[in-house]
Amino acid sequence: MRKEIGFWFKQKVDAFCQKLERNILADKSLKCKVVFGPVRSRRLGNVLGINNVKLKVCSYNCIYCPSGKTTCCSICTNYCLSPYELHLSVKNKLKELNESKKNIEYIVFAGSGEPTLDSSLSKEIMLLREFGYKIAVFTNSSLLWNPNIRENLMYADYVSVKIDTAIESTWHKINRPHQRLDYKIILEGIKNFSNKYRGTFVTETTLIKNINDSQAEIEELSKFLSTIKRKTSYFMTPIYPPSESYAGSPDNETLNHISEMIKELVADSVLLCCPENEEFFVTDDFRNELLGLLSLHPVKVEAVELTAKYQKKLQILEELIENRLINEIVFEGEKYFSVNSAE
Repeated sequence: MRKEIGFWFKQKVDAFCQKLERNILADKSLKCKVVFGPVRSRRLGNVLGINNVKLKVCSYNCIYCPSGKTTCCSICTNYCLSPYELHLSVKNKLKELNESKKNIEYIVFAGSGEPTLDSSLSKEIMLLREFGYKIAVFTNSSLLWNPNIRENLMYADYVSVKIDTAIESTWHKINRPHQRLDYKIILEGIKNFSNKYRGTFVTETTLIKNINDSQAEIEELSKFLSTIKRKTSYFMTPIYPPSESYAGSPDNETLNHISEMIKELVADSVLLCCPENEEFFVTDDFRNELLGLLSLHPVKVEAVELTAKYQKKLQILEELIENRLINEIVFEGEKYFSVNSAE
């Protein structure tokens, strides 16, 4: 009798779990905006992306952000999916990738908002470890003054922090931070984290024409970088259309000059200033996965059209254009598809 009751109870639990999974995965558009990829990272190879913060909610409103202007500048916790919902969505996505014979090297928390705004970040990292991939977090570093945020990041294998300048006035010009943030405290938080973190810790700096591409800027930044424990400092220029049209790359002459300075002043520095060929990949839902990726950043027209043709989804692409859900824009001579901001 007890065995029969146990079997009945197990059936009920399994049925409930299956129903819950169906409900979680029912909203394909949300799933595709939270879990995206694989995409090609210049540093980590093929990665599966996690964007578990609501669209365009961030503690910064960076002038070069490819996701567009921040609609809610916040330093309060925010998330889309619970840890269990996220785990299930990633599990489902990895199953699709496995069936398509697509490999990834990392699961990466990054996207249109600031990932450390997700108060469940450490729980999500621990749950996702079940799948056997290393976990990376790309943060704008604005909340590293908070010991709880630093603790959450300790669970990741790889942490990349944004440091576009060491000068506060330039910080305001480029990153346009939440009014309650203090840059001196943020820089101190970065130092504290680098001293305690045992994973791979790197920094990234985006060089913007006529703003942080001067000799004085590079010298001040190099001084700060010399005070933190890091594996590599990456320097790059905008490779996607920015939220502000004036946030362009330094000209070639300036770039060549500061490249030499960076090599001389910043140990273990790498310049990633040349856009690479873009790879675009979707699994079972071309429409929602394309819209999900475009909500993060524009994608080259050539890459999208090639994928649509290969997967016989050209009609869906044409419908998205006709319905004005996506539109074509030009940046530095290249054509991109982006989400229509008017929608």
